[in-house]
Amino acid sequence: MGKKVEFPRDYDPKEVEPRWQEFWEREGIYRFDWEDTEKPVFAIDTPPPYPSGEFHMGNVLNWTYFDVVARYKRMRGFNVLFPQGWDCHGLPTEVRVEQKHGITKTQVPPEEFRRLCVEFVEENIRAMKKVIKRLGYSIDWSLEYKTMDPDYWRRTQLSFVLLYKKGLIYRGKHPVNWCPRCGTAIADAEVEH
Repeated sequence: MGKKVEFPRDYDPKEVEPRWQEFWEREGIYRFDWEDTEKPVFAIDTPPPYPSGEFHMGNVLNWTYFDVVARYKRMRGFNVLFPQGWDCHGLPTEVRVEQKHGITKTQVPPEEFRRLCVEFVEENIRAMKKVIKRLGYSIDWSLEYKTMDPDYWRRTQLSFVLLYKKGLIYRGKHPVNWCPRCGTAIADAEVEH
């Protein structure tokens, strides 16, 4: 018979879980293997959240779905690409910065407003990332990206050029939701805000 293992009577997640999460990160358990040509690739392209607030229950629900699929595919022998991105641009960030500082973007120089937005976004990314890691999602953090990084812009522009060359992008006319206060077109989901 094997050695008897004693387990503590009470489970302390604050003590146990960070230790395992650090181990998973250190060992690259969830890292995508760019060299592996044997396993089929499964990519999870999550819509990156706006880091303009807290990681809320809607985010938790969505990331749980993504995580379940990522883990399932890994168990089925797939090389899973599951990065974490942050959509740092857009009205949610601008509106929250205006609210936080009691200004409108036209009341300060553009460089100053951008600096305030970047500070706000970085602060929220740190907070959201801490929550995501604490929840133990199987994300490959080595592939983390932010839409405000120049490398991201370059890759996005390149993908648009390639799509254009394939005839998959065109210019057309269609109605938009115009916001006179923001001075731009907004998404359907942003109309009520």
